[in-house]
Amino acid sequence: MYLHNHGVIMSNIIDIKSPAKDSIYIVKEEKVKFAKGKSNRTRNKDYNMSEDESMHVLAIEKIIGYEFNDFRILINALSHVGYNIQNHIIADGYQRMEYLGDALLDFIVADELYNKYPNYDEGILTKLRSNVVSKTPLAKIIDSSGIVDHILYDRVNTSLSDKLKSDIFESLVAGIYLDSNSLKSSKAFVLKYIRPLIAMEDKRDVSDYKSMLYEFCTQNNRKIEFVLVKTEGPPHDLKFYYDLKIDDVVLSSSDGMSKREATQNCSHEAMEKLGAKEK
Repeated sequence: MYLHNHGVIMSNIIDIKSPAKDSIYIVKEEKVKFAKGKSNRTRNKDYNMSEDESMHVLAIEKIIGYEFNDFRILINALSHVGYNIQNHIIADGYQRMEYLGDALLDFIVADELYNKYPNYDEGILTKLRSNVVSKTPLAKIIDSSGIVDHILYDRVNTSLSDKLKSDIFESLVAGIYLDSNSLKSSKAFVLKYIRPLIAMEDKRDVSDYKSMLYEFCTQNNRKIEFVLVKTEGPPHDLKFYYDLKIDDVVLSSSDGMSKREATQNCSHEAMEKLGAKEK
């Protein structure tokens, strides 16, 4: 058995009986110096890791921009239970890590939205969060980033569904958190991919609110007009104040850090006052 005590290797040899072969594998560890500016870290050199697994580990680290201290955490995050059964590996697979990653992902995105949109109510924030952390966008991240090529699964009996791919994204979030013992690196990984989705989803939501309001007013022969009342703040941090007039009467007033945000807030408030329902 090997133990680490504050980064010091107590023993660097372990005998493992392979369930697939009646032979002994020796796990070696060494101190490896990484990129300039980073301290030496203890990483497994070869804890009975196949060449295929080693290739996937290095590729994933390059894609996500994080180097794991413990390769086993990353391999576990990438491994479907079918792969472990097929290769006689005694391990949980990614499912337990996906459970943790799901909670971490929700928190990271909720925190980002809460701070990014101080004028959005909990309903809008919840809708934005659910839209960007659902299985479809997460699966697309796995596909577009190339992570999909490095998932370890039984290619004969298992298909890569959107659900499985989104679970892998969440398990990677947990893996980075567990390996780094910190939320910082997990947050960086999540926001690298989620921030563009948030911007796209917010823009689409704004368009939907205004479209629904315009549709309601058209159907009911109501005149609609957005009026910029004033701006406040320095040029790099302007705040916009808008009135929304229906039939020349101010129905709602709101503000935002952009014209789009302010008019979105006006539209949302007006829809509630008019009784217009979201589609």
